[in-house]
Amino acid sequence: MARKRPALYKLRYKQVPAIVVIAAVVAVVAVFSVININLDRDINRLNALVEQGNALVLEKQKEAAMLLDTLQISSTDGYIANQARTQYGYLAPGEIRFVITNPEALYGPEGAPAPAQP
Repeated sequence: MARKRPALYKLRYKQVPAIVVIAAVVAVVAVFSVININLDRDINRLNALVEQGNALVLEKQKEAAMLLDTLQISSTDGYIANQARTQYGYLAPGEIRFVITNPEALYGPEGAPAPAQP
């Protein structure tokens, strides 16, 4: 005698009204569009922060290069002697200091020439 196996689940088709399906699709699209707008805004804000960071890094790299150049120049004997003469008024043995009290007599009414630019 052959026994029939009982079906554990019977699948039945259920009809869903079209308005419910359309409303669900519209709700899903609306939620994802809001999420997309928020993500775009956050991405733009982060891109602006990255640009600011890149500008700051470039500025600091230029400053570091300038300081390195100054360090290399300042380690020479000529630079040290020049700074001692100009900033502190030191004289090497045998040097005589001249102070010009009336530069217009030396240079004329135009005044002293502009220093040469490197």
